[in-house]
Amino acid sequence: MAQSSHNQGHLSNDVFMSELTLMFHNARTTGEVTTTIKRYDGRRKPHPKPRKLKNGKMSKVTPLPEPLEYSCLIRARCKNKKITTVISAADSLKFQQQFAQFLRSNMDGLKKEKKVKKKVKKATQ
Repeated sequence: MAQSSHNQGHLSNDVFMSELTLMFHNARTTGEVTTTIKRYDGRRKPHPKPRKLKNGKMSKVTPLPEPLEYSCLIRARCKNKKITTVISAADSLKFQQQFAQFLRSNMDGLKKEKKVKKKVKKATQ
C-alpha cells in the first residue's frame, strides 16, 4: 500500500513493520513498545460541534458523511518515537497474519514475573 495524500503521515504496511521491528529491537534491553489498534474512518478533522453564537443561539452543524468503508489505524510508540499505519479492509487478513507472526517472534524477550507467595494466617479461636 503506497502512501497517498489521503493518508499523509501514515507509513505503508511494509515500512511500518520494519520500523516496528527496529522499535522492538531497541526496546529489548530497556524500554517498552506500546501498540494501539482502533477503527479509522479516514477523517483528519474531528466531528464538528455546535457552538454558541453571539446572539445566544446555538449554531447548526451538518454532520460529516459516514465513510463507505472503515479502515484500521495502528499506532506504535517507543520512548519519543511514534509511527502509524492504516490497514484497509482488503489488506486486513494479510496484515493480521503478518502482525501475529511478528508478535510471536518478538515476545521471547519478556521477563517472567516472580510469584509472591502469600502467608496464610491461621484463625485463632
